[in-house]
Amino acid sequence: MRTLLMTLLLGLSTAAPVHAELARAADSSDERYPGIAVEYGSVEVAPEVRLRTILSKPEGVAKPPVIVFVQWLSCSSVELPSDPKSGWSRMLRGMVVESGWAVLRSDKRGVGDSQGGPCTELDYDTELADHRQILAALKRRDDLDTGRIVIYGASMGSRMAPQLAAGDRDVVGVLTWGGGSRTWYERMLAFDRHALELGGTDPAQIAQTMVARADFQRRYLIEGMAPPELIAAEPALQSVWESVVGTSPSDHYGRPFAFHQQAQRSNWAAAWAGVNAPVLLVMGEYDWFESSGGHLSSLRAINHGGRQLGEFGLLPGIDHHFTRWDSAEAAFAEAEGEGVADERAFLDVALPWLRARL
Repeated sequence: MRTLLMTLLLGLSTAAPVHAELARAADSSDERYPGIAVEYGSVEVAPEVRLRTILSKPEGVAKPPVIVFVQWLSCSSVELPSDPKSGWSRMLRGMVVESGWAVLRSDKRGVGDSQGGPCTELDYDTELADHRQILAALKRRDDLDTGRIVIYGASMGSRMAPQLAAGDRDVVGVLTWGGGSRTWYERMLAFDRHALELGGTDPAQIAQTMVARADFQRRYLIEGMAPPELIAAEPALQSVWESVVGTSPSDHYGRPFAFHQQAQRSNWAAAWAGVNAPVLLVMGEYDWFESSGGHLSSLRAINHGGRQLGEFGLLPGIDHHFTRWDSAEAAFAEAEGEGVADERAFLDVALPWLRARL
C-alpha cells in the first residue's frame, strides 16, 4: 500500500517552489520534482548572515519525518541541476524523490545564495555551529515530524554528523557516507599513502616520503603551525607541502588551515559514543579519500559497551563520488570515460534502512 501511495504521489504535477526572504542568484534555476514540494528558505546564523536552505517534502504526507543532509568539505552548492549527471547529484535527487522523507539541505557561507563567507575562509567550528543553528531552526517548525530526524552526513559531513546527533532525542538515526572517526592527522596520513600507492610511486620511496609528510602534518595539525610558517622556518619543507594532494600557499583543499587544525581537535569517536540511535555507515570499496579501517573505528565507538546500534556496509567497485570503476587505480586516476555514475548501489542500501526508521 505504501509503495502504491508513493507511486501515485510521484505521478502528480510538479508544484512551483516556494521562496522565502533570501534573494536567489540571477542564474539560478529552481528545483522541481513530481509529487515533491520544494521550499527555498533561510536561517540567520549570525548578524547579517543568512544561509540558504532547501527543504523538499512529499506532497500529500502530513508532517513527514526529516533527513538533515550535512555535506562535503568543498565549497560547492547542494542545489541540484535539472538533469543531474554526477553520482553526487543523482544520489541526492534519489534521496529527495524516493525516500518518502522531507529532506533539508543548506549551503555554506558564501556558497550559492548564502551570505557571509567567502567559503574559502570558513573554519570547521563555525561551519559546525551553523549546522547546529539550522537544526535548531528546523525543530521550531510545526509542519514536519521533528521528533523523527535522521542526520545524513556525507564525506566531511559524516564527521560532523555524530557531533550534531549526540545526545539529541529527536534523532532516530544517523546515516553516513565516506568518513571515519580517526583523528584528522591519522586520516591525512592514510590519504597521503593512498595517493602515493595508487599514483604509481616507486615503493622504495614511499616510506621515506611518509616520514617527511608525517612530521610536516604533525607540526601543522597537532602543534598548530600554519604551512607558510613552517616553510618560512625551513625552506626545504616547501617541496613536502607542494607534493601533498590539494595544497596551495594559502589553503588546503580550498579551505583555511584553521579548518583542518580545528578538525584535528575534534573527538569524533567520543561523539559517536554519545549517539543513542541506529547508525548506518556506508563507503565504497574504491574510496581512496577514506579507509575501511576508519569506518570500523567509528563502528567500534558506536557499539562500545555492548550496544548494537551500528552497521557498516562496503559497496564493491564504488568510489567516493558514487561512481563505479574496474579498479582502485582507475578510481584514483578518474580516467575520463571509464567511470559510470552508480548512485543506485548506495540508494538500494540506504533507502530500506531509512524506511525501517519509519
